[in-house]
Amino acid sequence: MQPELILEERSRPFTKFLPWIVWGISSLFVAYQMLLQIAPSVMIADLEHAFSINEFGVSLLSSSFFYTYVLFQIPAGMLIDRIQPRYCLTFCFLDIALTTVMLASSGSLPIAKISRILQGGFSALSVVPALYLAATWFPPARFALLAGLTEMVGMSGAAIGQACLAPCMVILGWRSTLLLCAFMGLVLAVLTWTFVRNKSSEDDEETLTASLVQQTVFRNLLTVISYPQAWINGLFSGLLFSVAAAFGAFWCIPFLMHVYPISLTTAAAASSMTLFGSALGAPAIGWLSDRIGLRKLPMIGSTTIVLILMIIILYVHSLRLTEMFGLLFAVGFFSSAYVLPFAVMRDVMPAHVRGTAMGYTNMMCILIGSPILQPLIGWLLNSNVSHTANAASTYQHALTVLPICLAIGLILSFFVKETHCGKQ
Repeated sequence: MQPELILEERSRPFTKFLPWIVWGISSLFVAYQMLLQIAPSVMIADLEHAFSINEFGVSLLSSSFFYTYVLFQIPAGMLIDRIQPRYCLTFCFLDIALTTVMLASSGSLPIAKISRILQGGFSALSVVPALYLAATWFPPARFALLAGLTEMVGMSGAAIGQACLAPCMVILGWRSTLLLCAFMGLVLAVLTWTFVRNKSSEDDEETLTASLVQQTVFRNLLTVISYPQAWINGLFSGLLFSVAAAFGAFWCIPFLMHVYPISLTTAAAASSMTLFGSALGAPAIGWLSDRIGLRKLPMIGSTTIVLILMIIILYVHSLRLTEMFGLLFAVGFFSSAYVLPFAVMRDVMPAHVRGTAMGYTNMMCILIGSPILQPLIGWLLNSNVSHTANAASTYQHALTVLPICLAIGLILSFFVKETHCGKQ
């Protein structure tokens, strides 16, 4: 056998798994930035002592991450359309590692805040490259599954990272723990540069390169927002994700503690069921959508189920604790259908604006829950507290915005264009 044929034969197994390797490494970026998002939650006492601030000060320091994270979602997608994902990912891994070192060595609060702001900006280029590479390397029929797996990897990174950072804090301290996180970023940068490839075929590369020459980033954005489906899918994704962002990740714990006679620990354990449910639901619903070849039907069905479950959770207060655990898990599981609009956008958008489309959808997904609904619910709680002495009723009234959002999302789902997994 000729040497060229032997080399080709030996490289065939690697080529077979290369799409999974490329996507897998890019999805680790999602997990890595999720780990950095939650890192301050296990460092509260140390950060208070280091910068002479209280809990509110720590929350402001932590939340400064999201200012640039949300702001740069669309620019991140536009950048992916202009620059190859391999370069973007490697550059961002290196810069996040450097900003993490900056945070670990900071001696003043302003420097620490600047570090978190920069972390959020570079972390904006996390979800979009993973979805872009999945759309490039895999057939359309697998995209919803891969979008779900990407979300699962990200949420697993948050859950596992929180569990691992706590003992590291005890042994190493917060500064050394952050330096360890920075080292992880350097390792991931090397893996990205070594294994990530940008296109799965020469034809795709030629087509996309030609498109990049003809298009500008602003034209790409105008192209995306000119599609009614971009608005419908973006709003649907944000409204459905708000259940996890505004309720599961924030207001669920005080709600449970006021409605049921349970401790903070038990309420936190119950609230975490939404995270586990979403981590499992995202790939499961994505797989189901790919399997049946439909996007719209799972979106309608999942939203209907979540709406019914949230009404039960908010208005039926005779539930046993085990039932509440199960309901919260189910809410997380079915609300993970917010990943399906990414698949719809992949199906309906031209190839040269997919990155921008993913960035736009991801921005809409994040924007509604944490930045808007969390403070809105807090404002409603303060407004109602003087009108009723019943704390459970106060929370019930304030959290009514969630079923309203879900009802709006359900209406929007009927206007989603069915793409049959990009086959039509």
